[in-house]
Amino acid sequence: MRSLLSKMLSRLLTCMIVVLVLAIPLFYVLTKHFYAEDMLEIVTSVQQGNGIPPLDLEEDIIEGLVLQLVLIFIMVGVSIYITLRFVTRRLWQPFDDTLTKADNFNLSQDDVPHFADTDVVEFDRLNRRMGELMAKNKKIYRAQKEFTENASHELQTPIAVIRSKLDLLMQEELGERQLQLVSDLYRMCKRMEKLNRNLLLLAKIDNGQYIGDREVDVAVLLADMMAYYGAMSGQVEVKIDDRRCSPRRTVKANPMLMECLLKNLIANAVRHSPPHTAVEVVLEDRRLTVSNPSADGRPLQAATLFRRFGSGSAQRSGNGLGLAIVKAICDLHHWTVRYEFVAGHHCFEVSC
Repeated sequence: MRSLLSKMLSRLLTCMIVVLVLAIPLFYVLTKHFYAEDMLEIVTSVQQGNGIPPLDLEEDIIEGLVLQLVLIFIMVGVSIYITLRFVTRRLWQPFDDTLTKADNFNLSQDDVPHFADTDVVEFDRLNRRMGELMAKNKKIYRAQKEFTENASHELQTPIAVIRSKLDLLMQEELGERQLQLVSDLYRMCKRMEKLNRNLLLLAKIDNGQYIGDREVDVAVLLADMMAYYGAMSGQVEVKIDDRRCSPRRTVKANPMLMECLLKNLIANAVRHSPPHTAVEVVLEDRRLTVSNPSADGRPLQAATLFRRFGSGSAQRSGNGLGLAIVKAICDLHHWTVRYEFVAGHHCFEVSC
């Protein structure tokens, strides 16, 4: 195998030789009409019996040298252009193939992509290192995913047992202090149950277990869920505006995941809104925006906002998985979700 530099130099040299061979007729014309012109005139004049004609040898030599240098520079420029524009395209093809496969690589896919064989040392090393790195990342990803699934499944039974025991304990005659402690434990148990359910949901999304996408009318789905929003919001009003929505209000998605996305977005907005304020849900053509007023007038940390167990704010509430679930659902359907802080409002926009 040869290095990239040596192959490029060899191809440039080959291209220059080809151009030089093709330019031989030009050098012939240049020699005939400049360097050898005076000698040809002398020979012709002597053959005809005339004397030696006046000569401009110095002028011809200078003009010939200048034209020869210009011709050489043109040849070198044409050779470099042809080499860089056309000849090296095939040389860089394995590198472009590696970049394309790296861009399309997904940890959830079955196998590590196979890179094209190449005799360039640098590209061969790059492909081997990329393959090893992808295989290592997939191994770590599988281990983490299996741990999450196993932990979530194993937690279901003890959580159910604890909750049933607390139900039995709350039926006993307890003092006010004991009843308060049991009530706190009961709330924590419900929170653990929700956390476990969300972890299982994320694991299923990562595994691609949700299939059966179909056309879902988002406006109808929002209207059907209004009863849930009203019971959940309490002192925070939820306003749904679909007046800017075009007649085509449907998106191709898994209905269960679409409902989960809406619930998590609106629940997150309600949870972080001050009392006696409103959460606005705007439905436009293939775009959904959920905005709520900020409780402290400061934006959230966008860099960590959609990470698991990262709320992106100074004061955490919930289990830190709501927005991570939203991001996972958007990634599964190839949608985009982004956060902006506009005029004291947190705005989450999903583009389908």
